[in-house]
Amino acid sequence: MKKIFLISILLMVCLTANGQVTVAPVTVHLSDADRNGYILVRNNSNSASWEVSIDMKFGYPVSDSSGKTVIHFPDTESETDPSAVKFISFYPRKFILSPLGEQTVRIAAKPKNLKDGEYWGRPVIKSKQVAANDSAGKENIDAGLGVEFRSVIALNYRRGKVSTGINFSNLTCSYNGSKIVLFAELKREGNAAYIGNIVSTLSDEKSDVIKNVSQEISVYYELNKRVEIETGKLAPGKYTITVQVNTDREETGGNILKGNTAERTISLTIEK
Repeated sequence: MKKIFLISILLMVCLTANGQVTVAPVTVHLSDADRNGYILVRNNSNSASWEVSIDMKFGYPVSDSSGKTVIHFPDTESETDPSAVKFISFYPRKFILSPLGEQTVRIAAKPKNLKDGEYWGRPVIKSKQVAANDSAGKENIDAGLGVEFRSVIALNYRRGKVSTGINFSNLTCSYNGSKIVLFAELKREGNAAYIGNIVSTLSDEKSDVIKNVSQEISVYYELNKRVEIETGKLAPGKYTITVQVNTDREETGGNILKGNTAERTISLTIEK
């Protein structure tokens, strides 16, 4: 059975389920020009030690027909999958964090015989509290409590000529009396993921902006994106909704690859 982890895009803020262990940045960009990166893992507890281990899996966002987005981890990797798993290493890979402690984890890429393009991976940071009778000074990685938490971040490696673009093929909307629900069909072009924003703007007949909603978006292959605009009860009349997808986004983990900007407009009429 294929493994699908239910991780929303919002989870990429990357707090663990209990908020004790945090990871930053949430995205790491590497390339032939810069093969080394890092993440900072922090224990926010002032009383408990946590043991941490880091694994790497090939995965990317997918969506169903309703627009629900999850991270898909294939059971096996094919030769055509742009996976970075085999050539990425973490130093250290296992460690214990004392209360309020921090650990800088170095990430090193050692690729061989890669074609031009972008390669992906998902570092999975596992953490669990160290049993009370264990000393934080002892590197006893196996002596922890039973509950394990996971943070999943994104990593990509770029080689040679890389490009990205977006094909915005469809846009629909509905209104239920309190909110507008938009549905957009997106398809990536080029040989790299399209990382950016989807910006939805609601305007009235006078072109006055009523509401503007911006969300981050990551399109690795294809994505059905659902956007909700909380409006309350709208007065009768004609409205315009403009949806723009762009790569105008900054990240602490590296440079966003610039691609095209795509825009679609749809009308909505509220009857008396």
